[in-house]
Amino acid sequence: MDVDLSQFYQLFFEESAEHLAEMERILLAIDPADPDKEDLNAVFRSAHSIKGGAGTFGFPDMTVVTHTLETLLDQIRRGERALTGEMVNLFLQGGDAISMQLAGHRDGLQVDRQFIRGICEKLEAISGNPLVSDQEQSSDDSLSAEQNGGNTFSPSTYRIIFTPPPNLYTRMVRMEPVFDELATVGKLILTGNITPQGEFSVYDPTRCRAIWEMTLTTDRTPNEIADVFMFVADEEEISIEQLPPGSLNGGNEATAAGGTIKGGRSFDNNEITPGGYGRRGSDTAEASSIRVGVVKVDQLINQMGELVITQAMLAQSARQLDQVQFENLHRALSHLERNTRDLQESVMSMRMVPISFIFSRFQRLVHDLANSLGKVVELKLVGESTELDKGLIEKLADPLTHLVRNCVDHGLESPETRITAGKSPGGAITLKASQQGGRVLVEVSDDGAGLNRVRILAKAARNGLTVSDAMSDEEVWRLIFSPGFSTADQVTDISGRGVGMDVVQKNVTAMGGRVTLASTQGKGSRVLISLPLTLAILDGLAVRVGSETFIVPLNSVIESLQPLSEELNEVSRGECTVYVRGEYIPLIHLGDLFRIVGAVRRPENAIVMLIDAEGEQLALLVDELLGQHQVVIKSLETNYRKVAGAAGATILGDGRVALILDAVEIVRLWRKEPPHEQTSPKNGG
Repeated sequence: MDVDLSQFYQLFFEESAEHLAEMERILLAIDPADPDKEDLNAVFRSAHSIKGGAGTFGFPDMTVVTHTLETLLDQIRRGERALTGEMVNLFLQGGDAISMQLAGHRDGLQVDRQFIRGICEKLEAISGNPLVSDQEQSSDDSLSAEQNGGNTFSPSTYRIIFTPPPNLYTRMVRMEPVFDELATVGKLILTGNITPQGEFSVYDPTRCRAIWEMTLTTDRTPNEIADVFMFVADEEEISIEQLPPGSLNGGNEATAAGGTIKGGRSFDNNEITPGGYGRRGSDTAEASSIRVGVVKVDQLINQMGELVITQAMLAQSARQLDQVQFENLHRALSHLERNTRDLQESVMSMRMVPISFIFSRFQRLVHDLANSLGKVVELKLVGESTELDKGLIEKLADPLTHLVRNCVDHGLESPETRITAGKSPGGAITLKASQQGGRVLVEVSDDGAGLNRVRILAKAARNGLTVSDAMSDEEVWRLIFSPGFSTADQVTDISGRGVGMDVVQKNVTAMGGRVTLASTQGKGSRVLISLPLTLAILDGLAVRVGSETFIVPLNSVIESLQPLSEELNEVSRGECTVYVRGEYIPLIHLGDLFRIVGAVRRPENAIVMLIDAEGEQLALLVDELLGQHQVVIKSLETNYRKVAGAAGATILGDGRVALILDAVEIVRLWRKEPPHEQTSPKNGG
């Protein structure tokens, strides 16, 4: 019966992409002069797994590249050939070829067959072992035996018992490719209900589901035999026992002889158990996880948001009921609120992923750019475990790519220039992530030459921008965010086309984030990106100003107080400051800022809320604190229009809409500075 495997393609594509990412990560970190054996084994296992999956799912073009790559890797891990930097680069290109083929099957993208053929030829040329037919391989083996006086390695016979899980067939696993590969390793004898020709025309399904028995005479090790089952079985499901010489009995069996095939998984001796092979810890983790599409997670988060709004509406209605008379109702609503919050935290954690998800991809980018530019660059990753909303992670990739490319091309000097300046020949780029309150800070820095103030001013003047020598460094650095601005001497494939920092700012502000830049001549530059932790739900403090209600993100609030008259100090233009613990903090009237009629005018009769605007403190004057709420962020720009000073909106328990304030944009609005081109988060409807 033919089995349609197309329904399992997506799983193969995802697992192959993970194997490719793992290969690239290891190859970029490996030391060619002293490679770690386990790293070599891990790269080999990844290539072998892709090859096995490609063969099983009917993608023979992918098996050609992976087989050639596998051959050379096997020679290296056996100690037959030394690893070189040239090989590492070639292996990376081999991964690119496999990735291209994978994208061709998955997305229907164009595959450069000439590039793939060239990679295979280079791999075969280095290995000195081009692909040959079984007949040619047999001839080579015979010739080798004659040259050695007829002395060949004595093969051993093994009894192999494979006990698959009950769902082997329901997972649509096919055993034929496994037996075919075992037949190429040595002389295979399959026991059970098998015809003499080795066909599975008659067999007991119950027995086949319970156990598979076979013997194999081969010069391969038990590790390499177990390797053949890698794609279909866990180690504890396989038992491999070496038989004494001459113990092989005949019977209702099928035999097959073939050439040798390079392959296998490496295990330490202490990992081999009497019943077979030990289980890797990662397999346990895989067994306890499932793959869920992002669309389904998004739907769950949206439904969670609606549940939060419904719970707030119930709580609002219950406040109008007598607590004594409706005691049970209030108690039940209290439990509902607590359970809703716990559920919300659990659901949100499903969408939070470590920022290493994108940090890891820049190792390859820096490696390739440094080679093409003749520079020595070290990429340092700090805080990779910091978690961020998956939606933000995906949108952050492009801005970070621009920044890292700029660091390699513009920021870091050539080794000769660095030595002349008294620096080490190799430069360093640092990608750092950290969480502060409800925001994630992502920093991209380098120890290069820094920004050239004179050069930036000159280029800005040529571009028609209004500049002066009296501008502060911060104002000068802000010029490079202008559209089409570039200080590159010439246009290259890497930079110089005027597309870069303006794209960074546009993409970051579209996520509700902000970009700041600092630089020191001769010491390097630092770009700081501040992003909200999530775009879905946040904890906020509801405040009343006149008849309007606003939500202030709780992570921005420092404290609230009612000032005394002597703590207030009026300055020019009717502005006022409040004296708090030795500091005069500017006081912003939200009623004036949003032109709200009926707001309290005198600060001593209102509430002053101290908030943090990314390191700068300011005080907001509000009429009343209404309490803490968990609110669902809705996009203003999608559903209405952009509102200055607001990061979004939410629906309150009584059905009214309240603006969610953005502390930094409030400061800009108060100072009458041009706001960032920021759009509201796109979550919600």
